Amino acid sequence: MNIYTITFPCMASLKRVIILFILVHFAINGNATVPSQQFEAGNKEYRFGNYEKAIGIYEKLVKDGFRSSTLYFNLGNSYYKESNYAKSIINYERALKLNPQDEDIQFNLRLANMNTVDKIEPLPRLFYEQWWDSFISMFSSDTWSKLGIAGCWLTLLFAGIYLFSQTVFLKKTGFFGGLICCIAATTLLLVGRIQYQRVYGHKAAVIIETSAYIKSSPEEKSTNLFMLHAGTKIEVVDELQDWKKIKIANGNIGWISNKDLEMI
Repeated sequence: MNIYTITFPCMASLKRVIILFILVHFAINGNATVPSQQFEAGNKEYRFGNYEKAIGIYEKLVKDGFRSSTLYFNLGNSYYKESNYAKSIINYERALKLNPQDEDIQFNLRLANMNTVDKIEPLPRLFYEQWWDSFISMFSSDTWSKLGIAGCWLTLLFAGIYLFSQTVFLKKTGFFGGLICCIAATTLLLVGRIQYQRVYGHKAAVIIETSAYIKSSPEEKSTNLFMLHAGTKIEVVDELQDWKKIKIANGNIGWISNKDLEMI
């Protein structure tokens, strides 16, 4: 069989893949730009040490539906200056969702966590799990999707070379170049989807109450299993009315009232 007469692989579903991830891309990037005048007003209050006023301005922007890693970062800094470490951690975590590689956010989050009461040792993880987490966290889902979409366009370019070239060399280049780009684009888009689901599909929260009992069931009269304190990050695995079932880093599970936490 002459390989050069084979229909270019992945072309049938490539259009659907591109459309799907362009939609994901715009869903991720569809945030309104933070109004510079209001944002700078908050920054000015922060520079003059008026942290409470800065918090009011930043929170108003968040309430109005604006979000960016810089906005959350500055809001976290303002809460940190007011010694409200739980709120600072919440906003640093939100900033990190949007910009996972920012070293300033990571550093300030570590500082804030040093001021929390609970020091929970996480469950040990296998080396390949740690490697996979590190790999996925190299970029945000936004960046992974951009790389994947770029790979899709390269695939189309090589497909065009394959389909319309007259020489054997160019057809070979188009075929194998397109095949490699198709595989790479599919992989990048898949990683972007996984990262998006990890960040936005994963429900996490922070304890905001000074101290809160974790219950054995979603009712006030149930048994107290253990206590958590303000600033501790938890994973939400289920919810029932005014209660949430949570899991902490060491694997312990229990129920907590909604009023004692805030979702990240």
